[in-house]
Amino acid sequence: MSGFSGLSGNIRAAGLLAPSDTRSRPHPGRPLPPVEQPIRPHHTGQRTVGFWLIATLATLGAVAALSAHTLAHHLTARTDQEIARFSRLGFAPSLDKNYLILVLDSQGKVVERHPGSDALPAFPKLTPARLKAYAARANPSAFGESYRAKVVRAPKAGRNHEGDYIVTARSTADDRQAVERLLQAETAAALPLLATVLIGARRLGRLEVRERETSERRLREFMASAGHELRNPLTTISGYAELARVGEPAYEPMRQEALGRIAAEVGRMSTLIDELVLLTRLDLGQPLQLTCVDLAQLCRDAASAARDCHPDHPVRLLLAPGDHTVTGDPLRLHQLVANLLTNARVHTPPGTMTTLGLGTEDGYRVIEVLDDGPGIPGELRARLFDPFVRGEETRAAGSGLGLSIVTAIATAHGGMVTLEPSHPSHRGAWFRVRIPAPS
Repeated sequence: MSGFSGLSGNIRAAGLLAPSDTRSRPHPGRPLPPVEQPIRPHHTGQRTVGFWLIATLATLGAVAALSAHTLAHHLTARTDQEIARFSRLGFAPSLDKNYLILVLDSQGKVVERHPGSDALPAFPKLTPARLKAYAARANPSAFGESYRAKVVRAPKAGRNHEGDYIVTARSTADDRQAVERLLQAETAAALPLLATVLIGARRLGRLEVRERETSERRLREFMASAGHELRNPLTTISGYAELARVGEPAYEPMRQEALGRIAAEVGRMSTLIDELVLLTRLDLGQPLQLTCVDLAQLCRDAASAARDCHPDHPVRLLLAPGDHTVTGDPLRLHQLVANLLTNARVHTPPGTMTTLGLGTEDGYRVIEVLDDGPGIPGELRARLFDPFVRGEETRAAGSGLGLSIVTAIATAHGGMVTLEPSHPSHRGAWFRVRIPAPS
């Protein structure tokens, strides 16, 4: 049976692959250049700024109204106390400039007028019915916008006669000015706060827009990479399917190999789709099958499987003493450890030692995977956990989703995965996964 390279050459020579499929392609792990499309302007930032401005204005308005109401209520209560005291004492030898004492007859005509100041505003005229109604009240009342006063019947002594009324009034002009000054001071103090909120809201809005644009750009890159990864096996399947249709007996060995390649590519595509579905489910926060998981036994099983399947890549297991149980999904946690071991194996040469460690640190179970390989290039470290990211020089087969799935599984369990900085004494990759320990 001919080799794969010879088979591929025969396929191309027979013209079974379209010209677009035979041209040079980017590296399988390198995302295709994103399609440059103008990002539609979003009004999210404007809405954020508007929301914060409205919220700030509403808060400042409520504070100003409450403080003005409180001050006005306090001044009114003080005024009523003073009026009540003056009305009990009768005519004082010297009146405050804001006070006015009037003697009215039963028809509301002013018989005597004793102002504390000539600049006091005119007192409202009162009808006999209103005089009688005000005199029946125990507490002072508001008279127009300028006075609060108390009306009492005049005593039957001296020059007063039955049927007269004494009005003890106090001007509220000073109280009104005090409330206005308070509002002016609050307004002056609110302007810098409003400016600060406006600047902060605009920055927050711009940050939100940038994050949305970044998210959209990453989504386009993700879709382009996923499409590329799915297109490769489809192209191969299409070519080998055409070859398998050849009915000549001389092509039987080639047809059997083509059918085998088709099955392999279908399996690869199925694995890729399963990984994409899993990644989507984890990102959407779908519930896990939670139970008590012994990470020590899980790591033993994963290390044993890695040794049995790939004896040319030794795995050393280091378990710290103590309890290593967590609440989690055993299948997903096993996949997390297996993906890290697979990542170390496929990116290091045969014979490279990989260390799988497990311990507890600050209330977290810590899983560590270290290898003695060549390490990870600096330009790749920042985006290593993004989907479809692979090293430029790697020859290993795969979709580039392994570490993305590790990150999603760790996050779904309330933990995190980190790539530790390289050290002069250790050039290889060093991954640490932290899963919360049961409380």
